[in-house]
Amino acid sequence: MTTLRSRVKTSPLFWPLPPLLLLVPAGLILALTLAGTWSALSWRALDWVYLSGQVGAQARLPVVVAAGAAALVAARFTRASLVFAQPWQPRLERDVPLRHALVVTGWCLGAYLVGLIPLTVAVAAHDAGVVDPMPVLGALAGFVALTLLGYLCGILARGLFGVPVAIATVFVLTALPMVADSWTATSLQLPLVPFVGMRESVLLGSYRLGFFLLLTTIAAWTIARFLRVPRRFSASHAMGAVALASVAFLPHLYTFPLVAYAQGGDEICSERDGIRYCVHEGHAEELDPIIDLAAPVFAAYGRGDAVPDQVRDHALATEDREVLDGPEHGVFWMRVHPGWDPYQQVPEDAAAWLVPDLFVCGSEGVARMDRDAQARERRAAVITGFQAWLASRAFGGDTSEDGPFAGADPDEVRAWIARDGERLAACEVEPEELPWWP
Repeated sequence: MTTLRSRVKTSPLFWPLPPLLLLVPAGLILALTLAGTWSALSWRALDWVYLSGQVGAQARLPVVVAAGAAALVAARFTRASLVFAQPWQPRLERDVPLRHALVVTGWCLGAYLVGLIPLTVAVAAHDAGVVDPMPVLGALAGFVALTLLGYLCGILARGLFGVPVAIATVFVLTALPMVADSWTATSLQLPLVPFVGMRESVLLGSYRLGFFLLLTTIAAWTIARFLRVPRRFSASHAMGAVALASVAFLPHLYTFPLVAYAQGGDEICSERDGIRYCVHEGHAEELDPIIDLAAPVFAAYGRGDAVPDQVRDHALATEDREVLDGPEHGVFWMRVHPGWDPYQQVPEDAAAWLVPDLFVCGSEGVARMDRDAQARERRAAVITGFQAWLASRAFGGDTSEDGPFAGADPDEVRAWIARDGERLAACEVEPEELPWWP
């Protein structure tokens, strides 16, 4: 009679490896993926473009675990002390190491994809945007390629030393986009988070996919060849290394664009107090909070020539110039992104639109009103206090007890803006000049 343990050992899901070498890294990868995505399940404005980018972004640590597990398998089952793996006796057939790599990759990648299911369900509930296939394919190809690279490290190191080598190598490769954008074409993720209204550059995504397919091919070929012949490097190995290095170096000569505007989806608009508010159809649920939070801020300012004519969702933009020229055309572009908090961002951004930049005071961004404060720092405090007062209008006018605008009457503030708005824009108003100053 066969026991459960013996059936597990002979299961094709694990063969020819011990189940523990597969279940432990798979469980760790599942835990890492769930931990990395759990907080996002309750986020606002989730969309499929965001999920497409997260397939690569969330794989950064799981693929390190997968590479370490693959290196451990290679170190244990292809070491030179085994009778079938002697450096002078090429008896290890091609299908054995590739079967190792296939089983390790399958379990690790499967655990990672299972860990992404809750986030996928949360995104499907919003059903905004469309899936961007290129970053998804590139991330999956990269996961396989880097896992094979870990297996190769275990073979080349000829022992357990290959495990830390594989972990360190893959970790560095996945972190390089944080150092320079040019590494993005040969790594798993973008250095930024895309969302609806944009997409990863097709040129970048295609190059990444091609690079990882090349890395997978070279790694698999090297693994099979290196274990079937006496363990030494040949001219073919050198050619493969040169080809891979050349492909990895090319993005440093020509930096690929990271993202592009994605023109798709209708806009949903509403008007209040003469200001038109528009959002991407994928952000339809965010339109009412934006209006409810921004309208009181604009109304508190009072001057019709200073408030924007339109408030538009950044997802509706078609080019950078359109966004940069927004203030000249009376368009306030608001960035609605996954995980944003409109109750914090909308009032602050709306108030920041109305007040001058703090650096106009020449105080290097410092605003103070204490006894030792310079005149320009005191004038800067007027601007920051006014911005905080405007933002508080979105919540019924609850203001702080201190500051230059403490206890200011809204009608009195509007009259002051109509009279001294130009002086405020030039940072020429002293706190003592405020009509309500005690």
